[in-house]
Amino acid sequence: MALTEQKQTEHGDVPRPHIWRSQDRFVVGVDLGQAADPTAVCVLQSYSVREDPIEPIIYRYDVRHLQRLPLGMSYPAVVSDVGMLLQREPLRGQAELVIDETGVGRAVGDIFEQKGLKPVRVTITAGLDEGSLSGSRRYTVAKSYLVSNLDAKLHTGELRFAKELSEAPAMESELQDFRRHVSEAGRTSFEARSGKHDDLVLAVAIALWRAVKHKPKFDGSTDRPKVHLGYSGAKGWPR
Repeated sequence: MALTEQKQTEHGDVPRPHIWRSQDRFVVGVDLGQAADPTAVCVLQSYSVREDPIEPIIYRYDVRHLQRLPLGMSYPAVVSDVGMLLQREPLRGQAELVIDETGVGRAVGDIFEQKGLKPVRVTITAGLDEGSLSGSRRYTVAKSYLVSNLDAKLHTGELRFAKELSEAPAMESELQDFRRHVSEAGRTSFEARSGKHDDLVLAVAIALWRAVKHKPKFDGSTDRPKVHLGYSGAKGWPR
C-alpha cells in the first residue's frame, strides 16, 4: 500500500498517495537546417515519478518548447539564439545541448564549441545504431532508431507535448509525412515524403534519445513542483 497524506476537501480529509519525483533534467535538441530547411529547436524536460518505493518508476519526457528559426538564418546567428535560450531559467547551467550536424558538417558544430556551449554532436546514419561514441561528445545514431524510439514513447504516453506549442500542428504533420522504406537488401529506413520537412521530428528525436540514455534519478524528494517554460501543462499527442 502506498504511503498517504491528508488533503483537505469540502468533504473532509481524504488520503492520497505520496508522489516521489526526481529532479528535472533538460535537454535542448537542435536540428541544424540547410539552404531549403529551417533549423528546429526543442526543449525537452525529463523526470520520473513513483507512488510507492515498490511501485514501478514512470518516466516522463515533456516537450516544453518547440520552434523553427527563420529559413536562411546564418549559423552564427543560430548559435547566438540557442545560447540565449540556454541562459533562460530553468535551463541556465542545467540543460544539455544536443545538435544534429549530419548535413552541415563539423565546422558548424565547431561554432557551438567556440562559444562555449559544449554540445553533444550527433551524426544520423542508416542502419540500426542506437548510439555509438565516435569521438569526444560525438555520436552516430541511426535515423530508424531515433524515429522508432520517438514513436514508441508517444504510444506509451511517456512523451508528451505542452498544450500551447505553436509548432504542434507542424510536428504532427511531419510525423504523418514520415514513411518507412525497406530496401531490396532488407534494410529499413525512415524518410519524409518528397518536398516535406523533418526538422521538428529530428530535433525532438535527438533530445529524446539523449534523455532516455540518461534517465533522471531519485534523490529522496517528494511532491517536487513541476517547472514550465511559459506553458500550462503537457498532454499526449492528439490522435
